[in-house]
Amino acid sequence: MRFLCLPGAYGSSKVTPFCKELTSDNSASFVFTQGTIPCTPPPGFEDYFGPGPHYRFFEYDGIQQNDVLERVRDFPEGENAEDVLRELMPSGDMSIRKNIKRALDALYHTMETQGPFDGICAYSEGTVLAGMLIMDEARRQQAEGRPRQIKRAVFFAGWPPLDVESNDIILSDTSDEVIDVPTLHCVGAGDPYLAGAMALYNVCDPDEALLFDHGKGHTIPRDAMTLRELGNAVRSLGKAGPGSDTSDN
Repeated sequence: MRFLCLPGAYGSSKVTPFCKELTSDNSASFVFTQGTIPCTPPPGFEDYFGPGPHYRFFEYDGIQQNDVLERVRDFPEGENAEDVLRELMPSGDMSIRKNIKRALDALYHTMETQGPFDGICAYSEGTVLAGMLIMDEARRQQAEGRPRQIKRAVFFAGWPPLDVESNDIILSDTSDEVIDVPTLHCVGAGDPYLAGAMALYNVCDPDEALLFDHGKGHTIPRDAMTLRELGNAVRSLGKAGPGSDTSDN
């Protein structure tokens, strides 16, 4: 398996411990990319993200009140994952369209120059773009006959994709669109933003989606036992039965 890796906003492009687990037996290889938009971590998060430079995939024309990465600090509550995301995310924000196209174009360029890839691995903000890429590849295959590269996805602490036409967030109770490749969703029961990850899980093919709960927060697992279990889940991705669920106990 050869994975294209997308980090979260402000973060490093490398998810080193996870990658070491899968490269230790040559199960997978990884190519790392990152956003191209320079950014500064929100106040109070400087130490968490470490020294710069920092980058992100999307910007919102400087409109801070519409900046999701600021608003998640006061994460809303709702009856279900979709209600929470509707409260959090701006609806139909036209300013983001050019950023979506720019980010997708950059990914396609990486795929053409450093591919082929058969999988994508993404964390936090990167999962938004990863989901959009998978859906866009499906559309382009249907419209242009363009072969798809991405055949599986690993999402860490995810968020659902945005519709490239309406700029609305894609949610399972308002859209019929589905991420139709096998997916593994690495989530933490203690993640204050768990609703985002579950909203992403809900727009994936339920027969091909695997849920892996590492029991912690909005992080990527680092302890050896959990990484071993996670690695085995990734190795079997696409072979799991319908509605599979894996938990770290």
